[in-house]
Amino acid sequence: MNTPKPHPVGSASIRRGAFTLIEVLVVLVIAMVLLTISVPAFQSLIESSERSLAVNSVQTAIQAAQDIALDGREGEDGAIVFLVADNGQLTMVPAVKIGTHREPYAAAPGALGLQTFDYDYIDMEVFAPLNSADAIQLPKSWFVRGYAPIGSMVDKFIVRNTPADQRFAAIWYNSPIYGGTDFNSDIKQESHWIFPETNMFAKNAQHVGGNASTGDLGGIQGQFRSPRQSFMIRFDGRTGQLSRSTAPAIFIDPRVSRERPFGDQPNLNDRWKRVDLADSVQRWGLRMMSASDTNSDGTHWTIQDQYDRALWMGNISHDTVLVKAVSRIALYNEQEMARDIGARGLNRITGTVYRDYDQTDSESEIQFDDRLWDSYPGDADILRKINRWVEGDTNDDGIITFDSNDPNLLDEPLSRLYLIQPYSGKLQEVLR
Repeated sequence: MNTPKPHPVGSASIRRGAFTLIEVLVVLVIAMVLLTISVPAFQSLIESSERSLAVNSVQTAIQAAQDIALDGREGEDGAIVFLVADNGQLTMVPAVKIGTHREPYAAAPGALGLQTFDYDYIDMEVFAPLNSADAIQLPKSWFVRGYAPIGSMVDKFIVRNTPADQRFAAIWYNSPIYGGTDFNSDIKQESHWIFPETNMFAKNAQHVGGNASTGDLGGIQGQFRSPRQSFMIRFDGRTGQLSRSTAPAIFIDPRVSRERPFGDQPNLNDRWKRVDLADSVQRWGLRMMSASDTNSDGTHWTIQDQYDRALWMGNISHDTVLVKAVSRIALYNEQEMARDIGARGLNRITGTVYRDYDQTDSESEIQFDDRLWDSYPGDADILRKINRWVEGDTNDDGIITFDSNDPNLLDEPLSRLYLIQPYSGKLQEVLR
């Protein structure tokens, strides 16, 4: 019998099945080249897909708002409200107008009887989420900013014994970033691309001046102040046309909070006041607007009832968002914007260029995260950098240049600007 002879270790046949070091290195180099080519292309594909998804989501949301207006009766305007959810993603909520709330502005002389109160006030329309519609979210880091034209951050209000030319108040976007409550501020006289500032507030405080640990109401403040500010796209009831209203409005958006007035088990007299316990936000809003005894003291239509109504559902409440209608929006990626205006990145908690909110202080103010810049230029400078970037100044030189022989001067707009067509509700991109 012929027995095959074993090959000694290191023989030619075994060497033919192995790889040399040079061959391994060649393979690694080829793999690195392929990765260098494919990873940016794959990343670009993802970004393009997310951008398309974001555009389609915004169009779907706006169409839903117009459908609400067309389906409703006259006066039941439909809207899409732009919020930032607790997870940091932009959320668009279909809403319907349910009435009007009269917000006291300053201290009144006392209980004067059947709604004959002599106090300064401003009327605000009230919107609530549509029960039958779902909110729509954009991909992470994708946001929408609304265009606030010159003069839109100042409103008229009804005030006693004051000349007409002094009947103004700054209540919409009145944090220090936007000049505070000074309606004569230079910043108030400019146009701005505003961010939906809705998730940065002390979650356990019922309102500014309330108790941050217990959620107690406290007392009404002399000046309107809520850190929850945003914008909406609004359509007139029945006609379905884009609304031209510039009046401030309240959107009811129950906050997520561990602490609430009356604790975990409120009695029947107080339970109905808690919007977080309501079966329907719409029904809760209608009841709160018409209630004659909001403080449950057995006396109806007193000034204190009106004050308590303002604390529960007015602009000062953290369960509401102060909004105005806009007709121009910008869709963009927050990471791209932060990079181009000189920030090192985004705040890890908010996912934006804003600082995370101080949860121990119900009167803390919204502010930019100055830690993201090596040398912080100041709020006004950052605000104007953002406005210019949205318009197209992506190289942060203060000038928008689309035609130049010098590549260092050229801007490459990354935001997409849209007008809302007044009759169809379609997005019309503004080409640059």
